[in-house]
Amino acid sequence: MRLLVRLYRSLRIAATAARVYLLYKLPAWGRRLLRRPEPEDLDASHERAARILLGTALSLRGVTIKFCQVVATRADVFPPAVIEVLKQCHDAVPPQPFPRIRAHVEAELGRPLDQVFRAFEPEPMAAASLAQVHRAELLDGTPLAVKVQYPDIEQIVRTDLANMRRVCAVYEFFDPQPLELRPLVKELTNHLALELDFLREADCADRVRELFARDGTVVVPEMHREWSTRRVLSMQLVDGIKITEKEKIQAAGLDPADVVQELMRIYTRMILAAGFFQADPHPGNLFVQPDGQVVLLDFGLSKELPEGFGLGLFELMFSMMTLNESAMIRAFQELGFETKNGDPSTFLLITRRMMKRSDTGRFEGEFTEQMTDELFDAIRENPVVQVPSDFVLVGRVFSLLSGIAHTLGSRANVLEAMGASTG
Repeated sequence: MRLLVRLYRSLRIAATAARVYLLYKLPAWGRRLLRRPEPEDLDASHERAARILLGTALSLRGVTIKFCQVVATRADVFPPAVIEVLKQCHDAVPPQPFPRIRAHVEAELGRPLDQVFRAFEPEPMAAASLAQVHRAELLDGTPLAVKVQYPDIEQIVRTDLANMRRVCAVYEFFDPQPLELRPLVKELTNHLALELDFLREADCADRVRELFARDGTVVVPEMHREWSTRRVLSMQLVDGIKITEKEKIQAAGLDPADVVQELMRIYTRMILAAGFFQADPHPGNLFVQPDGQVVLLDFGLSKELPEGFGLGLFELMFSMMTLNESAMIRAFQELGFETKNGDPSTFLLITRRMMKRSDTGRFEGEFTEQMTDELFDAIRENPVVQVPSDFVLVGRVFSLLSGIAHTLGSRANVLEAMGASTG
């Protein structure tokens, strides 16, 4: 049975890759034969390709969903039409049937469910690409959220990653100017190695909780390690208002602008001061409590930044604020950017485009969605060979925070947040 499953997944991934490849290549070959010019706008093709990928991902689940989520974060590589469609992967994941989940939890904990939990709700609170979360109660009545990794997901991961590497190798062999996809598969492999180990996730949650231990404004759920394994994570059940529910936030007597600025302060402290951060701040992982405390959830994708990264990022922002072009170039290089011909002027073109989308023509501490979109558009269109994955993750964080701020009708100022973090 497992052999048939692997064969089916391999054929489905290969067929999807062929459909997407031919979607672009057949019209291009026809235009070349008829000597017609290339169209200026390929948005319709991009959207169709993304929907093909999304359909396969929702059918196969697992790594294919994760791959689409990685693509959706790489606005520096893929066009906006693709990003917009594949963003749905964060919200459209169907749960697995409870009997499979129950058997998996019992096997992991080594005992029947009713010997550990007084209650365990069959319907999950949330479902993602690798796991789903159930509300439960221990025998003593302690409420928990139990994150359960899907059965056989590790085998599926190995199968799908091998298939993706083969597809990328074939694609790069046949296409004279291939889009570099193998680095994305490598990035995905690195992410999955982190996210499949729930004990590591518990360690990351403890680390962030310790960072804000004296803060009083950040809530990170406590981990119940006695009922946790690499594949099952039992944690404190923490409630709150979803970070994008503006009316509920206001009804609780909170100012959405203050919530936005507090959220930016928290992430600025993690990224610039601590060099370690929760790298997936989408609205399903962020809540605010009526007293204003911000709840952080899901530390599977937590990232340790290289030494000096925070300083380099600060130098980049400060140089953009002061319009110091030599400092901009130095900051890009210190962050690990490289260009095809070694010409640093490319970095200036990227920065100028980004700052044109600000109200004043310079960076004043506010990362708007327009500015971050423009940054990634400029990177994608210029001959940048290497965009450090750490920068992409941090850029994605600021973009997501900007989107949350926009939903709440506000803006978040990084420089003010830095002052609040150190003050």
